[in-house]
Amino acid sequence: MYILNKTKTIMLKTLSIILHLIPLMVLSQYPCATDEYNKPFIEQNPQRYDKIEKDIENYLRGPQKKSEESYIIPIVVHVVYNDWRENLHDSIIYQQLKVLNDRFNLRNADTVLLTDTLQNWKGNFKISFELAHLDPEGYPTTGITRTHTNVGEFSYYSNNVKKSSQGKRGWPNDRYLNIWICDLYDGLMGYAQFPGGEDWSDGVVVDWQSVGDRVYSWTYPMFNKWAKGHVLVHEIGHWLNLHHPWGDWGPCGDDHIPETGLQDGPIYPSAECPDTLFSQCDTPERVFVKHYMDYVGADCMCTFTKNQVVRGIASLETYRIDLLNNYVPKPQLTGFENTVVRPSFTKGRVILQFPDYEGELQIIIYDMLGRIVYREYTTFPFIDMRLNLPNGSYLIDVFKNTERVFQRKIIINSASPYGASLKPIINKNKI
Repeated sequence: MYILNKTKTIMLKTLSIILHLIPLMVLSQYPCATDEYNKPFIEQNPQRYDKIEKDIENYLRGPQKKSEESYIIPIVVHVVYNDWRENLHDSIIYQQLKVLNDRFNLRNADTVLLTDTLQNWKGNFKISFELAHLDPEGYPTTGITRTHTNVGEFSYYSNNVKKSSQGKRGWPNDRYLNIWICDLYDGLMGYAQFPGGEDWSDGVVVDWQSVGDRVYSWTYPMFNKWAKGHVLVHEIGHWLNLHHPWGDWGPCGDDHIPETGLQDGPIYPSAECPDTLFSQCDTPERVFVKHYMDYVGADCMCTFTKNQVVRGIASLETYRIDLLNNYVPKPQLTGFENTVVRPSFTKGRVILQFPDYEGELQIIIYDMLGRIVYREYTTFPFIDMRLNLPNGSYLIDVFKNTERVFQRKIIINSASPYGASLKPIINKNKI
């Protein structure tokens, strides 16, 4: 009897370990856990998700929006960090925001990767993402929150990054798209909530090393293929109810997008970015490779397809319509585009001359790693800065009431003929 009980105990412990490792085995294969994350919600309330899909179908049967229609989505970025490296600087988040706005407005130059035939299938969402300028209480905000946590790594199945006890509670999802940045475990790069989940957990989660617009010195090698801000583009696609091209539970499932083709599984960077491939489904089909909803890598994914855009807009206009209706435009600050920077190639002295304004301005200078190297406040029409900084490129940001109103790049070089005395330089050859 003792031997049987002992054997039973060992088997139960082994089973427990295996069940615990299943999510790890899944994530070692796939960088996105959106399907695994949403599966319990769909299984618990299939009628809700069926209705969402029928609402999209009904919307698509009706008159379509004009092609020039555009959208603005306010976002709030929750940086949840355990150590200083994960507490990404504002400038890195601004770089990521530019990636989003370029990619969702088809302003990215790498669409040249598409052949002539595929060029006809590229789609433009015409969505602009803005950092929120008002918090849920109506107070001014930068649209970025920062929360220190004792948690070393977060998982999709606990979802603890969205809980105030270990992470940061999201802002109301009928007014903001919540984006959490944190350290995700075991190579997981992101996950998103499809329309239909609970309101408090709605939004997108990405690993901190995937954020920005490039591969940084701190980027782990395993992230290099998917970095450069494309992970968040992919996950927001899921938030707009776009699916992986092999379907939710694959292989050869339905993503509701005809031009992507019936696909038997992910296409990875190792495929070396072909224009198309033939799937291994029962009925092989030619599949579109270079779109954001596959795993082809940052140097290959370059567009949403036309029907991905149509479906995403339908989801926005149905399930997420409150987010559009509740949008509060930013107050327009005019005149700061006339700010004068003299000189922009300097030994170290820089003068900023501002247009007429009231109140106080904050001037922050960052190095190219996003670190603050200089900060100053002024209420005067100009500021004379003596910068004792190493040679290199720097970014000047000017803020008024937490709103960035001006940005300019400068170069500091000890060989520059400018920026020592700032006396006018006279061209003797010119009369």
